[in-house]
Amino acid sequence: MMRSLVPLIFMALTSSCIDFSMDPSEINEAFAEATYKPESGIVTLDSNHLHYVYVDNDRSGLVVFVHGSPGSWSAFMDYFKNDSLLQSFDMVSVDRPGYGLSDRGRPMSSMEAQAAIISEVIRHFEHERVILVGHSLGGPVIARIAMDYPELVDGLVMVAPSIDPEQEKYEWYRSWIDTKVGGWFTPTDFWVSNEEILPLKDELQLMLPLWDQIRVPTIVVQGTKDMLVPKENAEFAHRMISDSLVEVRYLEGANHFIPWSHPEAINRAIVDIFAR
Repeated sequence: MMRSLVPLIFMALTSSCIDFSMDPSEINEAFAEATYKPESGIVTLDSNHLHYVYVDNDRSGLVVFVHGSPGSWSAFMDYFKNDSLLQSFDMVSVDRPGYGLSDRGRPMSSMEAQAAIISEVIRHFEHERVILVGHSLGGPVIARIAMDYPELVDGLVMVAPSIDPEQEKYEWYRSWIDTKVGGWFTPTDFWVSNEEILPLKDELQLMLPLWDQIRVPTIVVQGTKDMLVPKENAEFAHRMISDSLVEVRYLEGANHFIPWSHPEAINRAIVDIFAR
């Protein structure tokens, strides 16, 4: 999935996704002038805790945002301020397991397990229609939710999703990070990221027989210049999901960080899915 450690670190540090967690005072400051103020909560499944932030303005539709690797709920913070989305949807963004306030530093590499605990958030809000948005590694997570809990999902927006096992190549430095010395030198969020990317190929292979379980409208948004998740992943979605359900939208010249560089493309995909 990741072609080189250097571009991974450089691009993460130079994008807003470096804000992996925010305390309540930072959230209040960020939304000081916003019409709707976000709140947060925790769901528990077995011994695992999942933190989420939400804006509830009594809409019938719910959008659930799932970030990539590494990241946090704040990757989608600006979407909570978007007037066009707020007119139609309540919104939730999660800290995936191992990040932010979701048992930070404790990786959960299983897509099935991640889908199970995030599904508890969806059940908590009990909306009529639910659209899932997943960026990067969030893509296979939301796909797994749709596979395992079809009754909870009405549409998918996959943004530069890492879903094709054949695109997961061996990268030498990941094995080094997985050692005691490598782990000591690696920041926590990047170590958690490494621990879920190392087994990702196997996790994606486990999902291969389940793709025909996705029976909801799906839009894939993919940059043509993505150096982290190859655009072949979007083509994989086109092969695995029924033609009547899936649409691939390529962004010419866009890199991997579409949630920040092209938010309008994601907003449009959400609205289009809801209209179906």
